[in-house]
Amino acid sequence: MRDVLGRDEIDRHILEWYRLSNGEAIDQSDPFFRFVAAWVAFNAFYSSRMHDEAGDWNQVRAYAREPEIVDQHVVLLKEDSDYADAVEVFKKKGVYDTATRRHRSITDTRNLTEVASCLYQVRCNLFHGGKAPGNMRDRRLVTAAHTILNALLRERLK
Repeated sequence: MRDVLGRDEIDRHILEWYRLSNGEAIDQSDPFFRFVAAWVAFNAFYSSRMHDEAGDWNQVRAYAREPEIVDQHVVLLKEDSDYADAVEVFKKKGVYDTATRRHRSITDTRNLTEVASCLYQVRCNLFHGGKAPGNMRDRRLVTAAHTILNALLRERLK
């Protein structure tokens, strides 16, 4: 089923959530809210462009296979130390799937599908109650996830 909203209206929603994720009208020190806002923008972005894929995870994987996105990811790894450090947070210990007890990990930081898998798992864990603001590891994972999403969206929304 296609979205009822037109592409321009969806893009305005994406931009509004993206701006919220960068601290406009929120407490900038809260990485959990910033990640949620960034994810809403990202979700609208990939679902409006990867609509031929069924389901969020398939849409995220399709997004992560887009050649220009993969190229952007590789450039960010080389030129943006915050982005590279955030990817390394995922690579160091991976992300535990609290529902299936599987572990998502990164073997090659240049593989955006592996990075996207960890991002998506952070989202799932957070949205389904598996992440807590008081847990320092969760805070590091959510902060890293926000850094990655923010960089990927920033380049797409220019």
